[in-house]
Amino acid sequence: MRALEEVGRPCYKYSKRSNPFRMLVRDFMQQVAVVFPASLTWREAAEQLLKHRVSSACVVDEQGKLVGILSEKDLFRGMFPGYTEWNAEPHAFLGAEELEEQARQTAGKMVQHVMSERLVTTTPETPLLRVGGIMVASGVHHVPVLDGGVVVGMVGRGDIYRAILEKYFTTS
Repeated sequence: MRALEEVGRPCYKYSKRSNPFRMLVRDFMQQVAVVFPASLTWREAAEQLLKHRVSSACVVDEQGKLVGILSEKDLFRGMFPGYTEWNAEPHAFLGAEELEEQARQTAGKMVQHVMSERLVTTTPETPLLRVGGIMVASGVHHVPVLDGGVVVGMVGRGDIYRAILEKYFTTS
């Protein structure tokens, strides 16, 4: 498992644009993946996302196996009541003070309680358009890139959009 101190280090060595006619994930993925242990607190995770200027991170268990993904959206959602709670007592969440108190209490939650466990993963050799289609169909914004079960990078919706727009919709 990567220690928190190793967060942000380059974790894969692919040369850029291996084949100019075929877009593969390895040519567009972020080769620096932020990896968190599932036991990290919400506050520590938020600090690391801000520090590394990323909007998501892979979450691994004690053995280093990918178990989830944590995004800014997950952290933000963790600050507010769930749909069931809201339906049961909508009046209890109408005041700004109550919402602010709930946000303060969130800091101690563990990453494993707010991460997304529904994972869509890919490999470096996967065609980029295929991953883009899967992202659109599944509604995910970030896809961990695995090689032999090890996280080697991350590809985001923005990475894919830019690559597709540059290749198919620009004249230069």
